[in-house]
Amino acid sequence: MIVKKIERVAVFIFLSMLPLMLIGCGTEKKSGYVVYYMNDAQNQLVEEYIDIDESLSKEDMANMFIEKMNEVQKQDDYNVIKPENIQITDCNINGSVVNIYFSKEYNEINNAREILLRAAMVNTMIQIPDIQYVKFFVDGKDATYDDGTIIGLMGKDDFVYDSNEIFESVEWKNIKIYYANKLGDKLIEKTEKVAYSKNVSLEKVVLEKLINGADNINEFSTVPKDLKLLGVSTSNGVCYVNLSSVFLTEMVNVSGEVSLYSIVNSLCGLDNIDSVKILINGNSSKTFRENINLENEYVFNESLIEAK
Repeated sequence: MIVKKIERVAVFIFLSMLPLMLIGCGTEKKSGYVVYYMNDAQNQLVEEYIDIDESLSKEDMANMFIEKMNEVQKQDDYNVIKPENIQITDCNINGSVVNIYFSKEYNEINNAREILLRAAMVNTMIQIPDIQYVKFFVDGKDATYDDGTIIGLMGKDDFVYDSNEIFESVEWKNIKIYYANKLGDKLIEKTEKVAYSKNVSLEKVVLEKLINGADNINEFSTVPKDLKLLGVSTSNGVCYVNLSSVFLTEMVNVSGEVSLYSIVNSLCGLDNIDSVKILINGNSSKTFRENINLENEYVFNESLIEAK
């Protein structure tokens, strides 16, 4: 049987720079492990604190989390996210990865609930010591995008939330992100489908994707992983990107032009942007990689894109 390709998994819901906040926990800070449910409107995660025996093996802890997430709750507005007809046929651990296997009925889940389910699974499982990622399977096969590309690992950086709305204002859009090739001397164009809040700019979505880095073995990150986006705004076709000093001080194994134009080309692919100006801690009078003057505005550079 051919598995229906999952329309979207690497979902980035960019709502603000605020930390993860969820309804259902009040203002009092609690301790323990957290499992996630959804509210009645099916547009938010709600959290429940539980105690788990920390002497359990990692796999036992993962399966305990799944068991808890499937328990019907007595509280109002706390609902099990996974539909009853979808089975989790296996859950195992390989190194820092939790592998979760869904039955073929997973393909019938609607987009909003799918986002909630994956977000809940990832944020629950990464509480297990040494676990950094979750990988999903459907009907025994790797979950894939529409084009057949395997989705791969999902970690905490794939889901960024704010407090009171998660899916009420979500839109879907295809964006082009430019990563580096293996040699670090050319850009690779990748089209990604993202879910994002209408209250947050696409510029921020693009930049967060670049900072989170590539997840394909043939694509390579172009900026430091711990780079911070301090701000982004667009005026009269010019996108102003304010980055932390890590952009200057920490090197990735790509050329300076590839690093710079991965940002420029990715942003210039948006309808409202003609050029990009990069600032470091609010200051544009900096030089990048000894010969790139950041006082200049930069436009789309097609010559750096690797031929397909």
